[in-house]
Amino acid sequence: MYMWKSMHQYHETQNSIVEQVRGLINRSGKGESTSELHRQATRDLESAVSSWHSSFSSLIKFQRDFIHSVHAWFKLTLLPVCQEDAANHHKEPLDAYAFCDEWKLALDRIPDTVASEAIKSFINVVHVISAKQADEHKIKKRTESASKELEKKASSVRNLERKYYQSYSMVGVGLPESGPDNQHMLDARDPLSDKKSELAVCQRRVEEEMVKYSKAIEVTRAMTLNNLQTGLPGVFQSLTSFSALFMESLQTVCTRSYSIK
Repeated sequence: MYMWKSMHQYHETQNSIVEQVRGLINRSGKGESTSELHRQATRDLESAVSSWHSSFSSLIKFQRDFIHSVHAWFKLTLLPVCQEDAANHHKEPLDAYAFCDEWKLALDRIPDTVASEAIKSFINVVHVISAKQADEHKIKKRTESASKELEKKASSVRNLERKYYQSYSMVGVGLPESGPDNQHMLDARDPLSDKKSELAVCQRRVEEEMVKYSKAIEVTRAMTLNNLQTGLPGVFQSLTSFSALFMESLQTVCTRSYSIK
């Protein structure tokens, strides 16, 4: 009982703290991207909550298994003996059996499914956040890859331009006129026009990827805050209520035990 009393007090404090999360506002203008440290922290959180769910389920199961075993032992050993013993020897075992039976019923009636599902639901919340961070990272990689490709193409075009225009100077031939009236002629005569077109396409692709990446950062940050605001308080509300019910049930059972002599 004292363990559950302490757990109830801790969960009340935790519930009070996470309620403050509801008031958080994303005030940042241009958000920072999700770092590897952030992604690892999210994965660690998912693992920790999964372990929490497993430990919670095991704790309830082991406590029930224990009292069921004790109850079965009473039923198989003490009761037959009590029925055969004299009347003045059977009151204490029967009182102990009644106490054990009440303890067993109390544990069986505890609605642990709600608390267990609340933790399980939060695992899914964290998993969704982790998946969204992974999507953002993929877009970041695509943007970086496109930027590297653009730089590579731009460098290639610059090198070709130097060689091409240098060859004009070496033979004493003037460059094609680049005025507005001769722009079409320049494009037709410029052997680098295809390369420059490819460069322009690559430039547009980089710009598009950068827009997608910026949007992905905003979505990840907004979704992370929203999911934590809606998911985390529910977990501790359920656990606070559950631990209170568990504590009250055991307290009632323990009160009966005080009358056993």
